[in-house]
Amino acid sequence: MSKGQSWGWGEAKTIVLLAVGVVALVVFVFVELRVREPLVDMRLMRVRGVWATDIVSLILGFAMFGTFLLVPTLLQLPASTGYGFGKSVSQSGLFLLPTVITMVIFGPLAGILNRKFGPKLPMFLGTLFVVAAFAVPALAHGALWQVVLSGLLSGAGIGLAFAAMSNAIIESVPATQTGEATSVNTIARTIGSSIGTAVVAAVITSHTTAQGLPTDDAFTYGFGACAVVAVIAVVAALALPSAHRRHEQAVEAGVGDLPPEPAEIHLPHAHHR
Repeated sequence: MSKGQSWGWGEAKTIVLLAVGVVALVVFVFVELRVREPLVDMRLMRVRGVWATDIVSLILGFAMFGTFLLVPTLLQLPASTGYGFGKSVSQSGLFLLPTVITMVIFGPLAGILNRKFGPKLPMFLGTLFVVAAFAVPALAHGALWQVVLSGLLSGAGIGLAFAAMSNAIIESVPATQTGEATSVNTIARTIGSSIGTAVVAAVITSHTTAQGLPTDDAFTYGFGACAVVAVIAVVAALALPSAHRRHEQAVEAGVGDLPPEPAEIHLPHAHHR
């Protein structure tokens, strides 16, 4: 995926490697379901608290790396383009600082919300913030305050959601399977970041000026694509079991180190089978 843009998505080696990756994944799942001591117990993927959290992780990995590509590129484009800000590399890096600050602030806040209401609420709020973080610059990114606001919302959303993910996983599986479940969640985030980097880079390079610079539309489409994809994370967060249902499922699954059942906040539920 990381080489697709430079090799060309229609090139034989790109297509072959993608196909090999899909086949290898299918074989891996087939083997893991049949060996006595699997590296990853694929049956964990049936647990709603696990697969829904993995989808959120994958989508936010996509969105996070979309930010890392779009924002510095927009800031560093010459002001003469009419939409760039002409910032240096160091200056554009400083504009990512608000994202980090809000991430540090909202991470502990997620812990407070988790203890009181469970991980579903902070994960849901986090994904909403991420959608807003990309919707703002998709609608307008001609002023620096819009870029800063996007960064603040992005950091808040990622801080809330990422901090809640581990708790959602831990409370859904037995203690003996915590390591593999959280590792798969991390891998999902890495896959999302790889896809996000490739997709956003493809959007930027497909809309360029005669001089090879990204057009204003490239950023509108790039931010818009991330916002649309982030909506999937909102739906996945809503698919998480309610506090009471998650507690029941964890007991049924043999989770023995559960915290006290948190208070319930009745969020809407995504429809699922």
